[in-house]
Amino acid sequence: YMNITYQKIWQQLLSYQAEILGYLKRSVEDGELARDLFQEVYYQALVHLPELNADRSLKNWLFTVARNKVINFFRDQGRRKMVDFKDQLLDDASHDGTIDSEAIQFALQTLPERQKKILLLREIEGFNYRQLAKALDLSEAAVTSLLKRARDNFKKHYQLFFLPDWLKKEASQLPIEDLLRFVKPEVTDVPILQNLMQRSQQYFSTIKGRWNTVREQFFSHHHLQHILQYLPDLSQKVVLDAGSATGMVAINCALKAQQVVALDLNQRFIQYLQNLKNILMLHALSVIRGDLKKTPFKPRKFDLIFTVLVLHHLPQPQKWFKDASELLKKGGHLIIVEFERHHDKQLADTMHDLWLGFAPSLIERWAQLHNLKVNFTDSWISKPGLPVRWYLLKK
Repeated sequence: YMNITYQKIWQQLLSYQAEILGYLKRSVEDGELARDLFQEVYYQALVHLPELNADRSLKNWLFTVARNKVINFFRDQGRRKMVDFKDQLLDDASHDGTIDSEAIQFALQTLPERQKKILLLREIEGFNYRQLAKALDLSEAAVTSLLKRARDNFKKHYQLFFLPDWLKKEASQLPIEDLLRFVKPEVTDVPILQNLMQRSQQYFSTIKGRWNTVREQFFSHHHLQHILQYLPDLSQKVVLDAGSATGMVAINCALKAQQVVALDLNQRFIQYLQNLKNILMLHALSVIRGDLKKTPFKPRKFDLIFTVLVLHHLPQPQKWFKDASELLKKGGHLIIVEFERHHDKQLADTMHDLWLGFAPSLIERWAQLHNLKVNFTDSWISKPGLPVRWYLLKK
């Protein structure tokens, strides 16, 4: 028995039977095997029926399940070619624009010409390494290197296809492979970044009571005092602590500055800091709940902005440099404290980080694009062995 909603979804799934079976036949080139896989696809659809949504792309979901069945079959058979990509790669019109062929075309078109050529010769034409070397006028060692780069780039851009359009456009400026940790083709129509931000906020709400201990591993009171030595006198300054968390920066600055604004998205951090402000009677401190993606301030309001261990949580970290530049008065300073590029995915996943830090050259490039000059930069090694770097930028 199915309720009305499930019946509607099931009927929509059934409307794609011919396309799914045709895809499986082309992939495995065996009608009987294709029918077996077809039954497995629709059995999986039936099992997952309560989880499916009529508003999402059910066709894409089915093609992804079918594709995975084909991949698993060839993997179990021990064959190197998991899928016969020939029709897909050559844009066979009979595929009717399935998600696989679109993603493959997108990935191929982004490859440099030599990488595209070696990938097609190897995967479609079946050239061996000696033939590839002759066709491309390369040594076999060079062929090995080029083929690896081609495969890595193809995989990266294949996954990139499933990201929002704005992120595809900005991929050249972002360490996009970090975000690809979260890309799963079977949930292409789920708002990936929205879900990540929600999970991130849940994490910070849970860890609120322990955040100071966690933060101390990377950024301590000693580090803050070291940075303050490089700044002008704060007595007449207006300061923004962007992403203030429990407010170590905001509280220290409120003891010196004319006005300090602590801005954070997490309601529990805001409540904690508001209570602390009242207890310490910090009249210079204002605590505001807000999102760095759209700050509630007028341009040229601040003399100094702190952004401490925040960039790696922002979907568009480079955009913050533009926003911060607009918020700063002429001659104002922006302090960035951030992880350098690292490869500790376990730490990043635990802390719900979108990005695994940033190369100093990338930070400096973003700064220069928005009229910010790097006056000083220095780094230290945090307890887990990760480099943390701070930047003093001036408008």
